[in-house]
Amino acid sequence: MSKKRYFIIVSHCLLNPSTRVHLLGRRYQVAEKVTSYFLSKHISIIQLPCPEFTAMGYWRNPQGRQQYDNVFFRKHCRESLESYVDMICELQNNANTLLCFIGIQGSPNCSIYWGKHKENKHKTESMVEDEKSQDQTTVYGVMTEVLDEMLNERGISIPYIEAPVKESMDSERTIDFFHHLDNLLETKKQYETNIECEQEERGTKEVK
Repeated sequence: MSKKRYFIIVSHCLLNPSTRVHLLGRRYQVAEKVTSYFLSKHISIIQLPCPEFTAMGYWRNPQGRQQYDNVFFRKHCRESLESYVDMICELQNNANTLLCFIGIQGSPNCSIYWGKHKENKHKTESMVEDEKSQDQTTVYGVMTEVLDEMLNERGISIPYIEAPVKESMDSERTIDFFHHLDNLLETKKQYETNIECEQEERGTKEVK
């Protein structure tokens, strides 16, 4: 059997916390643990661009999903992601398997569970400071949604997982996050092994 090669795609600020909104924390501990986790398993990492940073720079203020959900910003996301989606396809066409996308908890662009958020004094959507009050319904951030659309256009369907960057490293949510990654990897490996075994058996029968 051929050697398995895997890679993941991650939100930019998971590995580069400096691009986060200047009022938010950096959380280098999460970046370090996630990076170590995948590289120790020989899983490559593709870091996607941060559309907020490339559109608005460093001195931007926190905004909700509502403010980014417009035709202009979606076009910016698509243009920023185009070469990365090409890279993903090229890797997959050469025996590399994409495992998942890891988004960012509480991000209006890179979250997986944006859900319902509070309305501010200007009657527009704002981020919720208390993450425990967030609706955990699957509502992608704007860039995550655009990424999913672009991958689906190429026939690629993957799991979307949210990194608990606002949680402590020993919290239940953080522990569950890494357990989920373990299960995902083992399930994918077993699935591909079964497929290869079936192909080998089919080839043996054809030879006979």
